[in-house]
Amino acid sequence: MPKSRDRHLAKNAERRRLERTRAKRSKQAALGVGGVIAAVLLVLLGIGILSRDSAEQATDTPTPTPTPSVSVPGGASPTKTGTVTAQGTPAAKVACGGEVPASASKPKPQFDRAPAPDEVLKKDTTYTATIQTSCGPITVQLDEQTAPQTVANFVFLAEQGYFDGQFVTRVVDSIDVVQAGDPLGTGRGGPGYAIPDELGGKMHYGPGTIAMANAGANTGGSQFFLITGPDGANLDGSPNYTIFGHVTEGLDVAKQINGLMKTTDGSYDGPPTEAVYLEKVTIEQTKTPPASPSSSPSG
Repeated sequence: MPKSRDRHLAKNAERRRLERTRAKRSKQAALGVGGVIAAVLLVLLGIGILSRDSAEQATDTPTPTPTPSVSVPGGASPTKTGTVTAQGTPAAKVACGGEVPASASKPKPQFDRAPAPDEVLKKDTTYTATIQTSCGPITVQLDEQTAPQTVANFVFLAEQGYFDGQFVTRVVDSIDVVQAGDPLGTGRGGPGYAIPDELGGKMHYGPGTIAMANAGANTGGSQFFLITGPDGANLDGSPNYTIFGHVTEGLDVAKQINGLMKTTDGSYDGPPTEAVYLEKVTIEQTKTPPASPSSSPSG
């Protein structure tokens, strides 16, 4: 009997040992599966974070600027490809007692390319632009001799009603700038194409200068700026902006618009504190008077 009992006890002990071993292995396996699941979750979480960051970065990335696309003379006129509407919001109060023009809500056209100078500009003709703003008119003598592509582009867009109802998006006191011409009202809009720079000679951004804004070489489109005071000369060291005309009347209006800012210590760069609209931009053509003949020296 004692031997039988000893064998019975031994079998029970061996059975308990095997059960403990199996339980230990099951626990280890469970921990291993849990570890794999945890690792997978961490990887997925990481992917989710990276995807979110990438999306945020993509949202913050400026829209690529189109490459210059100018036609050759004699080709078909630029083709309208669609329209855009303003996305930015100007100040609620309109400056100088003005009102929001009806054209402010009208979509602005986009085009497949810029016009060539010969498609727009006539020979022996001088072009003058009148920019009617909320604060009064500004008259600009356009310089088609120095910047024919830029002037042709500006005249073309003005005649399409492109600028009518847009609002001033930026005033800068460090360089005395008033900037407009963006159909989106965000600083990133344009006509759907880009034009090449026309930079030549010594560029001087004095009071009354009108020039093209850009985001780099050959990226101008429709945004332009007016220099209202002497600090525009701070741009002379980086003459990267095509000058295509000068203010002949209404510089005081431009100065008044430039003064609509929160500070005047050289640090303000942003939208005017009161909304200023381009109510209408019109183009006047006059025949260029023939050059007077040189008087012959007396013999």
